[in-house]
Amino acid sequence: MSIPLPTPLRTYQYRPLTVFSLLDTDTDRVLPQLFEMCVKGGRSSRSRTDAGDFTGYRNAMLERGFVRGFTHERDLALLDGWLRSCVVDMGRVGRGKTGEQMLAVAPLTLAAYRAGLPTKRGRHRGIDDVVYGLLLAELERRGAEAGGSASARAQLRELVTRTVGRGLTIGPEPRWEPQLDDPERLDIGALLEFRFVEGFAMADAREIDIVSTDSPLPGIAADLGATLLGHVRAYGDRLPVPSLMSSFAALLALGVFTFSLRADAAGHELLRTGARPADMAPGPAPASPVELYCDFTGDLGSESDRMSRRCMERDLDRVRLAFRDRMAFVVIEQALPRIPGEAERRAGLSSADRLVHLASLREHRRVESYAMGRIDDIVAEATASGDASEPELEFLQRVQAGDGSEVDKLLDILEYVNQTRAVGNAVKWFSSVSGLEKAYGILRGSVRSRRSWRYAPTDELLTALLLAVFVEPDGITTRATMPLREVLDALRHRFGILIDRPPAFLDGAEARAAAGANLDAFTRRLQLLGCFDSLSDDFSVQVVRHPLGDS
Repeated sequence: MSIPLPTPLRTYQYRPLTVFSLLDTDTDRVLPQLFEMCVKGGRSSRSRTDAGDFTGYRNAMLERGFVRGFTHERDLALLDGWLRSCVVDMGRVGRGKTGEQMLAVAPLTLAAYRAGLPTKRGRHRGIDDVVYGLLLAELERRGAEAGGSASARAQLRELVTRTVGRGLTIGPEPRWEPQLDDPERLDIGALLEFRFVEGFAMADAREIDIVSTDSPLPGIAADLGATLLGHVRAYGDRLPVPSLMSSFAALLALGVFTFSLRADAAGHELLRTGARPADMAPGPAPASPVELYCDFTGDLGSESDRMSRRCMERDLDRVRLAFRDRMAFVVIEQALPRIPGEAERRAGLSSADRLVHLASLREHRRVESYAMGRIDDIVAEATASGDASEPELEFLQRVQAGDGSEVDKLLDILEYVNQTRAVGNAVKWFSSVSGLEKAYGILRGSVRSRRSWRYAPTDELLTALLLAVFVEPDGITTRATMPLREVLDALRHRFGILIDRPPAFLDGAEARAAAGANLDAFTRRLQLLGCFDSLSDDFSVQVVRHPLGDS
C-alpha cells in the first residue's frame, strides 16, 4: 500500500479504549517483570543481559561450582537440553531468523526477574504496568494506608516475597537482588534456574511511569485486580511456586482476553447508540456480556464443538471490525482542538467519560470539517507523490467525491490503507492472550489453521478457574465446596464462560440438547480432577469440591 497518511492517523492502536497494545505477547514472560515491579515498589531495572550469550552464562554457572558433574561434551549437551526445556526459552534473532538468543526465562521462582528477559519491556504490551496498578488499587480498596509499612506497595512487596519468593531473601535497594536463603524450599527446576540467573548482572532500579488505573471499564478492571490479588493471597502458601505462577498466568491471560473483548464490544455499542454501555459505568462489574461457549465433550464435529467454533468466529470477526471503531475515536480526538472549550472540558473527565464525550461529538460539524480536510490532504499527497497506483488513486477520488458523512469516508480510507496490518496484529493478540499455544489456554486448535480454533479449556485452565471462584469475597479465605449451579453461574457471570446453555445467537432445541451433553462432559472432567461426585441429577444437591481438597 503506497497511500501516505497524516502522522496522527498512521496508528492502528487506541489505548484509551483498549488499554493494552494489541500485538502478540506472552503472559508467561510478563510474570518475572511484573513481580519485579511488586518487589521494587513500581520500579524496574534496565536489562544488562546479552541475550545471545547463552553459552557464556551456562559456563559461568558451572565455574561458580554449585552445578557439578557436567564436564564432558555429552554432559554439556544434557545440561543444555535441561536448561532449554526447563529454564530458558530460546528463539531466533531478528526477522531473518539468523542466530539464536534467549527470549525469556520460565517463571519458576521470584529470582527469574534477575535475568532481565525479555530485554525490552515493550513486548509485554502494557500488561505488566496495568496489572501492577490494579493490584495496588485493590489493596487500597481493602484498606491499605497511603504510606509506611502498611502502604499498598509495602503490603504487595511482602506478599510477593513471602509467596513467590519462597526460599529467597531480597537484598537492599537499589538493586533488590534475589539471594538464596533456603535451597530446600525450591524444587530442582527452580534451583537450577536460580543458579543460572545468578550470573546475570543487575542494574540499579529506576522509576518508571505507572499507568493510571482509571480504566474505560472500571468494574471489569477492578474485578481483574481482585481476582489476581485474591489468588496470590489465598493460595500463595498452599501451592508450589511453579503451580502458583502457572495458575496466576492462566487467570491473567483469560482476564486480559475477556477485557479486550468487552472493550471492543463497549466501544462499538457506544459509537452505535451514543449511550454509555453497562461495562463503562462506575461501580461493580456487571455480568459479562461476552458469551464464550466452551466445549468439554472433545467430540470434533459435534453440535457442541460447532457452537464453540461459531463463538470463536464471532469474536474474531468483532476483532476485525473493532479497528474501525478505534480509528473513529482517534479521528474525533484529533479534531478536538477545532472545537472551542471541548479539550478543556475533557481534561477533568474519567477514562470512560472521555470516551462517552468523544462519541457525543462524532457528528459535530467541526469533526466533519476536520475529516474533510484530512481526506483532501491524503488525496493531494497521493496524487503529487506519484507512488500511489492507478486503482488506489481511483479509490481515493471515488471516496472523496462520495456522499455521506466525512468521518465515515475518512474511516473508509483508513481501513483501506491500514486494516490488513491492523487486523493481522489484533489476531496475533487474540491468539496469544487466549493461550492458543499454552497449557492453560481457553482457545484450542492449530496455529496455522484458524478453522480449527475453538473454545475448549484445558484442565490447567479449568483448575485455575475453580481456584478463583472458590475464593471468598474477603479475597483470602476459600470455600470447601460449592453447589454445581453456583460454579456454573460464577463462570458465566465473571468470565463469560457458558457450559450448560448455548449462546443467545445460537439458541434452539438442538443447541440446548448439545449444551446438556456438554454439561455431562464437564462434570466428568470434574470427576477426573477429583472435584465432583454425582449422586443425583438435581442441581441443588450436586456439589463441587475445592480442587486442593482440605489442604
